[in-house]
Amino acid sequence: MTKDKLLNLREKINFVDDQIMDLLAVRSKIVFDIGNYKKDEEKIVDIEREEKILKRLLSNSRSNYSKDTIVRIWRELFQASTKLQRNKNNIIETKRSIDNINIYQGGKSDLNGNTNIIKLSSNENSHGPSRKLLDFSKLKSNLNRYPEISGITLRKSIGRLFNIESNRIILGSGSDEILLFVALAFCKDGDEIIHAKYGFEMYPILAKIVGATSITIKEDDDFNISVPSIIDKISDSTKIIYLANPNNPTGTYIKRSDIVNLLKNIPKNIILVLDGAYAEYVTKNDYDKGFSLVDEFENVVITRTFSKVYGLASIRMGWCYASKKVASILNKVKGPFNTTALSQQIALIALKDQDHINTIIDSNIQIKNWFEEELKKLKIYTKESHGNFSFIETTTSNAKKITNHLMKNGILIRQLDSYHLPNCLRISIGTKKEMEIVINSLKQL
Repeated sequence: MTKDKLLNLREKINFVDDQIMDLLAVRSKIVFDIGNYKKDEEKIVDIEREEKILKRLLSNSRSNYSKDTIVRIWRELFQASTKLQRNKNNIIETKRSIDNINIYQGGKSDLNGNTNIIKLSSNENSHGPSRKLLDFSKLKSNLNRYPEISGITLRKSIGRLFNIESNRIILGSGSDEILLFVALAFCKDGDEIIHAKYGFEMYPILAKIVGATSITIKEDDDFNISVPSIIDKISDSTKIIYLANPNNPTGTYIKRSDIVNLLKNIPKNIILVLDGAYAEYVTKNDYDKGFSLVDEFENVVITRTFSKVYGLASIRMGWCYASKKVASILNKVKGPFNTTALSQQIALIALKDQDHINTIIDSNIQIKNWFEEELKKLKIYTKESHGNFSFIETTTSNAKKITNHLMKNGILIRQLDSYHLPNCLRISIGTKKEMEIVINSLKQL
């Protein structure tokens, strides 16, 4: 291409850019006028209308730009239009996706300041951690020194236990932080994140933090997720799929064969995150507790946590295993000292006591089976679930009645209003004594 030809093309670009600016001026005037008609600020953002606009524009697009690029450009324009209509340049504000975040609440921890309760609302391990951790005085605590920058000692121990490569393990302040790393690393404003409609409450929050749009998978009547239901939601803007496996709060799981089928049928640039917070509790033969999927597919991230079966929710320690390429990207997002030296030491000791972990798993199976049989005698029916909790589907009024009755007796469970399942309950499996108290209380109801 000659220099004159290149200059000519650039002049054409300049002309088109000027036309675009003129059109934006016209559009901004119309947007401003629309804003004057909207008295209720909450009605300024109309997500349903915006999605209809995007579908229309994509169907009419004759551009060489990719569809996800067009979606991002228009979603940025929508955000700018929102700001124009609100006309609030003189106050502090953030991107509108963060405005719409409902802060994660979690299960109740006390009753009007009374902490002498049975807490079965947060899926904690009532049995506690390994007894090897009872003497904290033996822990080395150089509080004036930074922790290992990448937790190499703990990562090597995890690698040996699971026969995986330690340089592809990343530690997080709980597995929640790992989930955030993935969103930060692979999503831009206007991208899409897919997750189950009744999946972990943090997934839509993470999407909003990075400016992405949540796309929900519809489960069947038993809250199961199918591969076609996921694929049906994929678009050119999809960047991440979060799947809790098993799922919280419903306790359903996805078979390994189905996950393989999914990975073979989605674009390689979409990151599939398998959130295994409750993986250790699953005993089904067709469930994959291992990490071989990461070696077979480059776009898989598998997370684990020390909060559940290890009984260490308070130390906030989680980790993930990923391909070499994905791990190198996540390490760029991770802060240098994101986990503490004390947390690393505690996790290291807990990891070495696998006899305790096996005892906890066996105990959970026995107590859960007993508890659900006792519920059945009281005509309270649970759905099949896999994890350290029981999942009950009933009526909204009955769910409220059970929750309030147990609360009066100092027992906290989780009515799933925040998951848009007000007719459902999630009851964590505690010790045998705790679950006996629950059953005796329900007998009074």
